[in-house]
Amino acid sequence: MHSSPTRRAATVALTALAPACWGTTYAVTTQLLPPGHPLFAGLMRALPAGLAGLALTRTLPRGQWWWKAAVLGVLNIGALFPLLFVAAERLPGGVAATLGAAQPLLVAGLAIAVLHDRPTAWRWTWGVLGVLGVALVVLGPQARLDAVGVLAGLGGTAGMAGGVVLTKRWGRPAGVGPLTLAGWQLTAGGLLLLPLTFAVEGVPERIGAGAAGGYLWLGSMGGLIAYTLWFRGIGRLPVGASAPLVLLSPLVATVVGITLGESLTWPQTTGFVLALAAMLAAQLDIRRRPSMPTQKTIAVLGATGMVGSRVIAEARSRGHRVRALSRKPVSDDPGVTPVAVDANDPSALREALAGSDAVVLAVRTFPADAAFLTGTTRTVLDAAAERGTRVLVVGGAGALRSPGDQELLVADNPAYVPAEYRAVAAAGIAQLEACRSHAAADWVYLSPPAELAPGPRTGRYRRGTDTLLTAPDGSSSISAEDMAVAILDELENPGADRHITVQAS
Repeated sequence: MHSSPTRRAATVALTALAPACWGTTYAVTTQLLPPGHPLFAGLMRALPAGLAGLALTRTLPRGQWWWKAAVLGVLNIGALFPLLFVAAERLPGGVAATLGAAQPLLVAGLAIAVLHDRPTAWRWTWGVLGVLGVALVVLGPQARLDAVGVLAGLGGTAGMAGGVVLTKRWGRPAGVGPLTLAGWQLTAGGLLLLPLTFAVEGVPERIGAGAAGGYLWLGSMGGLIAYTLWFRGIGRLPVGASAPLVLLSPLVATVVGITLGESLTWPQTTGFVLALAAMLAAQLDIRRRPSMPTQKTIAVLGATGMVGSRVIAEARSRGHRVRALSRKPVSDDPGVTPVAVDANDPSALREALAGSDAVVLAVRTFPADAAFLTGTTRTVLDAAAERGTRVLVVGGAGALRSPGDQELLVADNPAYVPAEYRAVAAAGIAQLEACRSHAAADWVYLSPPAELAPGPRTGRYRRGTDTLLTAPDGSSSISAEDMAVAILDELENPGADRHITVQAS
């Protein structure tokens, strides 16, 4: 299995291909496409690619995802394209590109309200430096400002920033991959552009071979492929790491311009380096989680359950004090404080968590009760965020990716999850999405292997990230006792990943 830093670097590189492809749009438009038809270009970039995505995946939205896909399609594509075209027509390219480079700052601001994510001074500083770097590269002495053009440019940038944040907030439905999500949004955006295009512009009188090739490039590499990689990356990367990658778009456009005979001045070269540095700096997580000192208090919610009871035993063996939270807790250990609490009572739950240095949320429901599970999780994360307390959520294996098929969740894989447990697996996925939407809290989601049952404590296990781990014979299991060992290890020496799993060694 690849190491976590290697996998993250690969995810960043693949995600960066999307804005890199978008950076070729200006050159393709000016060199190949008929002039005076930017809306038609946007339509050809969106609708055929979206329909191709639907044909390939054969999956339509269901339930609330009909309106969610429409909203995301408007923000990321349908409204973005015409607003950017207006900005491009009324502003010099450098001014328009600089407005687009402000997207990471807008994402950071929206993340505070939508994701409860409070960006650090590090992210704000590099966001500003990224805009400055792009401005040095693309702004020239001929730069002029037009009020309508500026508003259009900022509107398009703000729309896509909102799309990034909402895509992170809503995630994807269980069993839906990024290709499907890209198809939905491109189709929705294309359908919005369809009447607008024919009402304002119509079809170019002549579409030659070069123009056909340009439309094909914009719809494939700049459309379906780029947006599939982009939505895949948004789902896997922190929002503060994915948003700054859009700086690549104007930088790639500059590189393409150099190949066409342009040259860079020293200020432009400095700006180029500064923008790249800002993009790379955003990938660094400088908020290091300190190791938990010894003999601290750990609150265990679900204390009488299979995992919770063993977490208490492991914590006590390491010298920690424990607050055992459940409906009817009992303990004769002087180091364990039983606290009777109803997880359905947010006020009582918040009070019970007070004074804890870390929280283990080990509550499961069978039959599945996703509303209870996500509600309790949000309450715990809210309380922990206010106090700066670390939370370890013992989740479900269904949220992991299947070994050998990264786009297939374990919840949808009959080899690991029988039909009667699908609802339970789906509740675990909803719980993980509740965690991801609460970026302000210091949380980690631990998915067990496919099989978790009482057994011997060996103290040995393998640790992974978001893909199910298996033994050479294909089995996936761990004892509840060794699961507790892994939980205490993670609390005492936190890793950098927010979604992890373990497997018997």
